[in-house]
Amino acid sequence: RTSISVNIKERLDFSCALFDAQGGLVANAPHLPVHLGAMSEAVRYQVRYWGEDLHDGDVLVSNHPQLAGGSHLPDITVITPIFSGGKIVFFVASRGHHADVGGIAPGSMPPLSRTLVQEGAAIVAFKLVKDGKFQEEGITELLLAPGKISGNSGARCISDNISDLKAQVAANKKGYVLMSELVKEYGLDVVCA
Repeated sequence: RTSISVNIKERLDFSCALFDAQGGLVANAPHLPVHLGAMSEAVRYQVRYWGEDLHDGDVLVSNHPQLAGGSHLPDITVITPIFSGGKIVFFVASRGHHADVGGIAPGSMPPLSRTLVQEGAAIVAFKLVKDGKFQEEGITELLLAPGKISGNSGARCISDNISDLKAQVAANKKGYVLMSELVKEYGLDVVCA
């Protein structure tokens, strides 16, 4: 609801889901199968990548289709670990199709691309929110990185990307709050069962 891009706000090209502590899909809204089919692997990859280096207040971002469970580069996944008793018990994730993430042509899906970087920014693993603080400088650098290569451009409307990423973080926060309330009301054992 707080996104600003046409792709996410009007075309509803996004998906949200809940995952267990290992990254297995638990529940999802009936939305885009291409998102949901790959999102579990995206969460699992982040679990393996970050290991014990995840803390309450961290939010992760990724879109890499070869290494990190992404579908295609415009589909950026935002992943939030849910903690209970000091350990991760669930993850919530949202995947949204961003209008542009750079590359050789606007729209980030050029038919003449021969390499992944020609399609735009490829993010393997980044803490979008670290210790509760949105890492705008770091994500901006990642989204503009393809522009360092001749013939390429970085994300062409970075303010839209930032706004949509903040909307994804907010959606995940809502999921975090709702799951935390569910655990508080019924107990972790019952919710996990």
